[in-house]
Amino acid sequence: MDATVVEVDRLDLKDDRELLSPPWLAGPLYRCATAVTVWGFLPHALLDVEVDGAVVVAGHAAGFPEPQGERVPVPALAEHQQVRVRQHADGLTSDWSPVLEVRDHTVDFPAGPPRPVVNPAPVWTCGARTGVGNLLGGADVWITADGAEVGRVDGCSQQQGVDVNPFYADGQKVRAHTELCGDPASPSVELTVTAGPNPLPAPAFDPVHDGAEQVRVTGIANGARVTVTHGTTSLGTFRCWGGALLVGVGSVGDGDLLSATQQLCPGDPASPEGTTTVQPCSALGAPAVGPVQAGDTAVTITSSAPGALIRVYRNLVQVGSGTAPVVPLSQTLVAGDVVHVTQSLTTCPARVALQLTVACVDPPVAGDPAALDLFPVGRTEYADGPVRGSIHYPAQDDGVDQPFHARLAETGPVPVVVMAHGNHSPADPSYLGYDYFQTSLAKAGMVAVSVDCNALNGPGGGVQNIEDRADLIIDTIRHLQTLAATPGSVLEGRLDFSRVGLMGHSRGGDAVVMVPAVMGAIGVTVRAVLALAPTNFRYWFGMPTIAPVGYAFSTVLPASDGDVVDNNGAQFYDVSEPGPFSSQVYVHSTNHNFFNRRWAADDGVTPVFSRGTHERVLDVYGSALFRGVLLGDGSAAYLLGTVTPAGVPVHAVDLAYRVEKADTVDHHDDGNGIGTNSFGLPTSATGGAVADEFPFDQVPGAFNGSFFGLTVGMVLRSRERGGGDFRSEIGTADLTSSEVWVRVAEVVDGGVAKDGVTFDLGLEDARGTVAWIGSASVGGVPRPFERPGQSKTMLSTLRFRPLCIGRRSRLDLGRVVAVHLRTTTDDDRPVAFDDLQLVPV
Repeated sequence: MDATVVEVDRLDLKDDRELLSPPWLAGPLYRCATAVTVWGFLPHALLDVEVDGAVVVAGHAAGFPEPQGERVPVPALAEHQQVRVRQHADGLTSDWSPVLEVRDHTVDFPAGPPRPVVNPAPVWTCGARTGVGNLLGGADVWITADGAEVGRVDGCSQQQGVDVNPFYADGQKVRAHTELCGDPASPSVELTVTAGPNPLPAPAFDPVHDGAEQVRVTGIANGARVTVTHGTTSLGTFRCWGGALLVGVGSVGDGDLLSATQQLCPGDPASPEGTTTVQPCSALGAPAVGPVQAGDTAVTITSSAPGALIRVYRNLVQVGSGTAPVVPLSQTLVAGDVVHVTQSLTTCPARVALQLTVACVDPPVAGDPAALDLFPVGRTEYADGPVRGSIHYPAQDDGVDQPFHARLAETGPVPVVVMAHGNHSPADPSYLGYDYFQTSLAKAGMVAVSVDCNALNGPGGGVQNIEDRADLIIDTIRHLQTLAATPGSVLEGRLDFSRVGLMGHSRGGDAVVMVPAVMGAIGVTVRAVLALAPTNFRYWFGMPTIAPVGYAFSTVLPASDGDVVDNNGAQFYDVSEPGPFSSQVYVHSTNHNFFNRRWAADDGVTPVFSRGTHERVLDVYGSALFRGVLLGDGSAAYLLGTVTPAGVPVHAVDLAYRVEKADTVDHHDDGNGIGTNSFGLPTSATGGAVADEFPFDQVPGAFNGSFFGLTVGMVLRSRERGGGDFRSEIGTADLTSSEVWVRVAEVVDGGVAKDGVTFDLGLEDARGTVAWIGSASVGGVPRPFERPGQSKTMLSTLRFRPLCIGRRSRLDLGRVVAVHLRTTTDDDRPVAFDDLQLVPV
């Protein structure tokens, strides 16, 4: 998203002083909830809550919308009730928010509510407040220390602060608990109270501006009590769960002095004083926003002054008025709209605005597929001759050899994911290096098994080594079948062998692709395979590459891999058949080793991200695969470009993907030649366009040496900017409910060019009307990752939404007869294309 900051005085913004956006309810809502959480209201607004057409709460006096919304007590909710909310502020009354229907939590969570999480951790001696997250809104939450309740909130928010009385004592065992409708969740991970920092650091302040009513104090120790002073007047002492504290200050003016100290134990001295001076109104900048794309009906605010009024304008006309983190809009955004976003405080009007153009495609950042935390995690080791390894599973409590989670067991057998590491020193227990990923899968309700392959590690190898690893994985699955049938085993009756996933790293990635092809009929259905930085020994030895077929396939390719330097997973992706999808995750600045905690050496050929970031990449995209396929919860969207995960450097992630339910206009490797597409219909290059098909492989006849896949694609260039046109007929297609997908890359020719490439995709209807949309409006062509020696041409998928074209032209999307491609870069640099598809959505 390209955004700039402009002065408001230079804009002809048309304010709507009668516009007040509705607040919104944090969902989902569940039966028995005794409170709802409301966001997006103006500070000090009055809130009404309506249930089934009757106002059950009128004029609830709200405070500030941040940091956790306003918790509004309501009569206990019943399933299927319809709930909405509105606000009264500044003499205005908003529209009602969209309706949320009350659900039964046992449908979403048949094994009990999600497990509460102490957030943030750890807990310090004398801590006076603890944050608890991962809660169902409206449930009850409480905290125990050594088994005794020390704090409670009935009718909680999804993230809830709980005051602790008496304060924590050193050595106590602390857990958070929650229940809804008398249905208890598993308790949180047990934490031991330890001494906090001493002395405590001085708190800090985020910038404070003239007219502010709320300030953010940062650098707070978990559970500390914070005293805030305005000039010489104490504003009070506030308990904080840690990190940051938002405090109402009435109103402050330019040059005022604010100070804060923090303290844990009453007998310890307070921290040094942290201070800040209130800045003038002229220093108040523009807010920051999340991705904005066509069809959006709200704008997400990612950074703003606490308590600021946010105004949103579409094409200079105000369409939103609310507060962070989300401002609902009165109109739907269209690709190409110019949006301005401002913030103001009580006596400080906006001086600048954030200006951006609405993209056709810019997926929202939403959630974390690795964060599903439902169950405690049990751990055990298994050994049966050479078949050995570790198992993580949903348990009654955390720890070694704990019983399997009883409530989950009542719902039936659970999916199994088997992992295999690659070649490394046999002295290192490599199979323990994915424990973080095993833990995430077990928390989500799967059994995660890591196979000890050390007996197959060492110098040498070849195809036989991969076959041996595949056999070991299959033997492990047979052993798991035995455990599942053994009376008294922790896994007795717990494993669903019709929902099996495989993950392999390096040679293990090569092996997990082989397993489904050689396993035979042993009562096991592999539904998802993840190949992490895999080798491809069969390719290296001149043998046919095994095609991933009959299951969802994903490969994660580290761009700075100094071991598997050819990123051979791209070959597996190219020959895969989506079942129901295939995906490729090419991650810049990542190496081969850091995904395994036991592999210490940095093999990267460039500087790389931290080990923690590597682990996040595997955790997030691996969880998306296995949750999406084995649990069927929609998480596969993170691999298909429709939503972006939080907490991952997505600017460094290039996705390619294909789905089974698509019509492929051209994948170029069907032998038709450049003049005929995969529909068997003609193509043509006109107006200076030069196009031909080439192997995207390290073989003679390739366009150049930068392609490392295993397919045939098209390279297009134009002799003049915008003058070339490659046209591909598609018969007559109705694209009103479809997207056009194409894999594309900037062709690397020697080094990486300073500037990137651009192109337009056009649609032609039966009347001959052609309408275009630029690649920049759908995210742009990713830049190549620059490696010493040989950078790669790695194709990524871009999604074009025809409605973005149709809304700004007279194109008849119901009768589209051809797809056009044209390069629009100032020079004649080539662009690589493959997998042009029409995808129903």
